Parts: sequence; C-alpha cells; structure tokens
Amino acid sequence: MILRYVVLISSAIIAWSVLYIAQMHNTLISPVALQEKAVGDDTISIDEQVEKLLQSMTLAQKVGQMTQIDVSDVLYGKSRDPVLAINRARVAVYAKLGIGSYFNSPFDATIHPHGRTGWTATEWRMFLGSIQAIYKEHNAIPFIYGIDTTHGANYVQNATIFPQPLATASTFNPELAHAMGRIEAKDSIAAGIPWIFSPVLGIAMQPKWSRVYETFGEDPYLVSQMGVAVIRGIQSLNLSAACMKHFIGYSNPTSGNDRADSVITDFELLNYYAPPFIAAVRDGNVLSAMETYTSVNGDPVVQSRKLLVDLLRNDIQFDGLLVSDDDEIHRLVAEHHVARNELEALEMVMNHTSLDMNMVSEKHRSTSLLSKLINASHIPTSRLDDSVRRILKLKASLGLLPTSESEAAKHATITSNHLTSVGSQEDLQLAQTTADESIILLKNKMQEPIDAVNPKLVLPIIDPNSKIFITGPLAHNKAYLCGGWTVYWQGTDDSDQIPHGLTIKEALEARFKNVVHHEGVDIDGYADGEVRAPIADEEENILTLSAKYNTSLARAAAADYTIVVVGEAPYAEKSGDIDDLTLPQGQLDYITTLSSVKSTNVIVVIIAGRPRLLAKSLANVQAVLLSFLPCEAGGEAIAKVIAGDVNPSGRLPLTYPSSTGHIHVPYFHRMNIACKESFSECPVEWPFGSGLSYTTFKYDNLTLSEWRVNKENGTLGVQVAVTNTGTRAGKEVVMLFVSQKVRHFSVPETKMLRRFKKIDLPPGGVEIVHFELTSEDWSYYAPQIGNGFQSVAEEGLFHVLIKHDTTCNSVKKNSMCAHFHVV
Repeated sequence: MILRYVVLISSAIIAWSVLYIAQMHNTLISPVALQEKAVGDDTISIDEQVEKLLQSMTLAQKVGQMTQIDVSDVLYGKSRDPVLAINRARVAVYAKLGIGSYFNSPFDATIHPHGRTGWTATEWRMFLGSIQAIYKEHNAIPFIYGIDTTHGANYVQNATIFPQPLATASTFNPELAHAMGRIEAKDSIAAGIPWIFSPVLGIAMQPKWSRVYETFGEDPYLVSQMGVAVIRGIQSLNLSAACMKHFIGYSNPTSGNDRADSVITDFELLNYYAPPFIAAVRDGNVLSAMETYTSVNGDPVVQSRKLLVDLLRNDIQFDGLLVSDDDEIHRLVAEHHVARNELEALEMVMNHTSLDMNMVSEKHRSTSLLSKLINASHIPTSRLDDSVRRILKLKASLGLLPTSESEAAKHATITSNHLTSVGSQEDLQLAQTTADESIILLKNKMQEPIDAVNPKLVLPIIDPNSKIFITGPLAHNKAYLCGGWTVYWQGTDDSDQIPHGLTIKEALEARFKNVVHHEGVDIDGYADGEVRAPIADEEENILTLSAKYNTSLARAAAADYTIVVVGEAPYAEKSGDIDDLTLPQGQLDYITTLSSVKSTNVIVVIIAGRPRLLAKSLANVQAVLLSFLPCEAGGEAIAKVIAGDVNPSGRLPLTYPSSTGHIHVPYFHRMNIACKESFSECPVEWPFGSGLSYTTFKYDNLTLSEWRVNKENGTLGVQVAVTNTGTRAGKEVVMLFVSQKVRHFSVPETKMLRRFKKIDLPPGGVEIVHFELTSEDWSYYAPQIGNGFQSVAEEGLFHVLIKHDTTCNSVKKNSMCAHFHVV
C-alpha cells in the first residue's frame, strides 16, 4: 500500500502537531471577548465565559454559529493533500459569516487509489488546523467539527474499526460498548475531531430498514444500556461530545424504506422509543442530540413542537445542543411539503422547536434567510440567544474556546498525546474481544454420519487435519464483514481498504492444514461465470442448479466440512432499501444444493446488517453461525469459534423472523397478536435472546425477596443460581423479563426485558446472580406529552421470567417463572 505519509508517526511530527494545533486554538474566541477577560484568568466559569461572549456577538455571528456546513463545500474536489485541498477563499467567506461547524468526510473513493483509505490523524489535524487558522485571520469563533462514527473512527487511517453496533449489542456486554465509544472518541480526538455523531438509539422495529445494523437491537432496555455505555465511553476523556440520534421514531418506517413516515402511538413512543433517549440524558449526560429525517404520524420531526420541545426539552429535560440531520429544513419544502419555500420552513422550525444548529450540504442561503426573519421580527432574538448559548457552551466544555494561550497549548498537547495510540494493539484486542463475543451459534447438530459410540456435535472442529471447503461470497472479503460507514459512507467492497484483520478463509487457513476455497456464487447469488439468465445446454435444456455448481459440489463431496458464508454487500441509508427481506435466491439455492451432499457437514455462516429471511434453506445444514457485521476482527472471531478457541456467547438482540408476514413483530408484542387460526405465537426463525454454547448451563433456585410490593416505591430482589454443567468454560447471558398478567389501560406486552448480566463460569462453576427491580419495572408512561412523565403502576399480578425462552402459563409450569403482586 502506497502512502504519502508514514503511518507510524515520529516524535518530531508529534511535536510539530502540538505546536500547530496550539496555534489553531489560539484563534481563541474573539478580540472583544478577550478584552473583557484578562488573559490567563482561569477562574471564570464556562457559563460566565459563554455569557460574556454571547453579549459581545453581532446578529450575523449568532446566525453563523447556528449553521453547520458539509466540509466538501470548502474543498477543491479531488486533491489528496489535506492542506492543498482547501478552498481558502470559500473558507474565508464562511469565517466572515461566523459559520459555527463543519461535518462529514472530506474525501471519497475517487481520491484514494492504491488502497489508501482516509487521512492519518496528523493529516486530519493539518487539515482542520489550516481551516481554523483562516478563521483566526478573520477573528472568527473557532468551529466545531462533527462526523459520523458508528463503530470506530473509521475515517481516520489505521484506526481500529469495531463491529457494528448491532453486533456489539449481540455481546450483551456494556463494558465492550463503553470500550468502543472510548476508543472511537480517542482516535477522533487525535485527529482533532471532538464531535461524535453516535450512538443511534432507535429500536430496530422494522427489519427491512437499512439502518438496523446501526442500532443496538429491538429491545428498549438493551438499547438503553448499550447506548449509555457508548456515550459514557465517548465522553470519558472530557474532550469529545456524543450525539444521541435520531430523535425520534426514525427506526420504524411504515414501508421499511429509509426516511419513510413512521406511524407510532404516543403510548408506544413514550414506552418503547423514548426510553433509550431518556437513559442517555439521565444516566449518560449526553451533550448533544440529532433529530431525524422523518415525520411521525405526519408531523415532520424537524418542525415538531410536540417532539422537540414538549418531549425532548420539557419531559426528557435535555439541555444540550440539538442539531438537524442533513438538509432537514430544506426537506420541509422538497419532501414533506409542509412549507412553500425555505424561508417559511425556517420560520416554522425556529418558532416551533428548539433546534440549535442547521446541518446543510452547502450554505443554501440559510444564514441570510435567518437574518431576514430576525430583522423582520418574525423570530425573537431571545430564540437565537438560547441556541447560540448551547452551542458556545458545548464548544467551551470541550476546550474549543480557550481563554489563554497557555490553556490552548495545554489542550493541544492533551489531544495530540493520543496520536501514537491510533490503531494500537490494545485497541485491536478490544475490538477482537467484541467480535469474539458477538458471534451467535444458532444451530449445532451431530456430525454425520453419527457415531453411535461417540457422537459429536459438528462444532467446534477440533482436528487440525480436517478437510475444509470454504465457499460463498463473504468467505474471502473483509470489507463485506464491515457494512456501511466503513472507510466511506457506503462502505467498500475492497478488502485491501480495511486496515487490519483477516478474511474468514485466511483465519481458517491459519488453524487448519487442509482448507480449499472456491467462491461458488457472488454477492447477488449468481454462480461463477453464470450469465444472468437461465443457462441451457447444447440441446437447449435449462441446466439444473447442480450443473451450475459442479465445482463446488465436487469440493464439498471431498470435504469433511463445508462452510458456506452468505450475506449482504455494504450499504448505508437509502441505498440499502430493499423490496424483499429474503436473501438473494441464488445464495439460498447454493446452500440448499450443498446441503444435499451427504458426505460433508455443512456449516452456514450468515453475515448481514439485518435479519435476512432464509426461506427454509437451513433445513438440512448441520450448524449455523450469525454475526451482524463484525468487521475487521470478524474473520478471526468466526474462525476462533469454528475451531473452538472461543466458546460462542453472542445472543440475538432482535427477533429473527422466518417469513415476510411476520417481519414486524418484536418479541415484546402485545398479547393479542394472533397468528393463523391457532391464535398462537407468531413463528420465528429464532427468538430474541437466542444463542447456543459449547457448554451447558443449568438454572435453578429462582427466588423473589417479596411476593407483594408497593406500586409506587417498592423494590423486589431476584436471585437465581446458574451452573456450568458442561466440560468447558463458557459465558452465559442471564436475562430477566417482567410480564403483566392484566393491564386495564391497554393490552400488555408478552414480556419486557428488565435486567441482564453476562457471567463467565468454569466447568462446574456456580454463580448466584442477583437483580433488583424497582417500581419503574412494573410501570408504564401514560400517553401524554409536554407535562412531565406520568408513571403509572397498576395493581395486580406480575411475573418474573428468567431466560429468553421462558413462558408463564397455568398449563405448563416453569421453574424459571415466579410471580408477585403489585399493591
């Protein structure tokens, strides 16, 4: 790989970078503000500093602070040089306007040939420092730079790229989510980027949606716990701000297509969609938020007083910076059709909501339009002051408004100290551990032919001399393991652009002596060399699938194990829209054809960003592994699980549907959802929480501390004993659900996850797992918005359920079901 700059940064470059960034920070705030405060006076509070600066600002400066521009608008296009790429004249114009923020990646695939991906952290600092220097020339307030960072600082060359959030959620390990947040923030800080557009806190209610992999699954409690962990990780160094997104309802588009309208009742909005955002504010102290592209019940979120003031500001009590998503005000005219022109749209947003910053692809006259509205008294200046105050407070809290040269130099030194740790072995190991724990084993049958004396499960494969045939479109491609938001917005299909790790094929070859590879079918399901139409022989007979797969069938017949790796190509946002959740038919046919070979044990590995339907193609395979985009550590993680170096401990963070008719039914659906004539549970491929292990666990002695609890302030202790009854160490996710037998207000959910804990037990090991429930766990929010949350606890019978597959009914008793009464 040819690089213009050496990845391993020398101490001389680091020293230069410290000086350069110190100069960048010496843009300070503005000459007026500096005159009001003695240089070197470090006793003034952030609030006082912000208030003094705010009072010194002109209307134009305030309007500029509320504008965020795509950085591509100040670039010369295809230049790879981080300084020469800058259109200095355009930056100067924006500096004079006081533009407060820039966002996005400054490069695309066309300017990085030869496997070059992104800029090094030092190059990023040069780029941002050069722009800040132009701001200094015009006495402008320093800007804040924001970027989408969903699973590592993937736009920083050589940074560690973690598994996608959905894969991280599969670990059920908040400590690993915290590590991901901390490392992506650390690497971004090293690059001079303090604003992290992460995490996504939507609950994945619509499996077709192209952003499912950016979420932490379908369960509100799981999303809350993992989301708070990421936020705390991002903000743990006190140098960067997390940005919870997308507020609110974005994750349930009615059609399944990205940015489609959502139809959500207020009860569902408050009890399913809002809890992760509530937790982010109350438990994560998140510093910023981003609203969503969509409308909820026909009300575009970006102009919704109900959602952005009544719910977000008043009920949730979020007091941080609120930024729009890309071009949202313009979309009120072009997409939502609720405003005649952009001036009217801007007036609606400013008067209806508490939006602080307008993200725009280019200036779009937004600054002049806002000034026009203020001057015409259509918007009170106090509305501007409220937003600018929040913007300046965020900048000051992150050290972007230093009050002295020494403070600027100190901040530059602290941030540059992270340069040498970008892509460190410690970081890579944490990503590897996350990938290891994200792999979900969903099927593991006995090896065929079955040994009557010593039957063995197919996985793990212990014998290093086993003959292995690995095939499928994702078997030998690291990029396909990563998905979108990796190197580029839409991801990449080029393995060479993924900085670390091995493909699944390469990782297996490092462990087994006899590995044969043949792709067999491509990502669209077409066989090798297949004309994309039916193939006929010389007599014009259509060839069978077996004829198309002759090479693969022969290699499968000669192998002890055939590993078929299927899944999706990378995508992000709208480009990931699909008409059918089913995997490409060619991939399914390929699995079915290979599983007809009786002399081999077929193991299917599914790599996808959402639960793609499998159409019964797995009926005759012996084992199934699933990972929701483990990225660069994924090849090694999957090989480790196959070889038994890692005991799989991933669990499904969402319901995996089995048919198109049931793709919109989460595990916590209302009790009166009826499937077919039996009125039974809707069939699924695998339920929420599923996941097998190479060992076995026994649960017993479920006990509750009380059988009657006060509905308003009661607490309930729960404990259960978990024993590893197998022959090897293993990790188990102990899940606790609560179910309400009768709810007078509305039909209750089947059950809701309220607690979980991941434990690690040696063979024969026992752990008494303790949980404590509070009134929040048997209450719901009344569906009213704007007057503060009204928590309601109804008296009656409730159940505690341990394990994901536990049910409580009077017909079949279950030792992992206990009941209590709320009084």
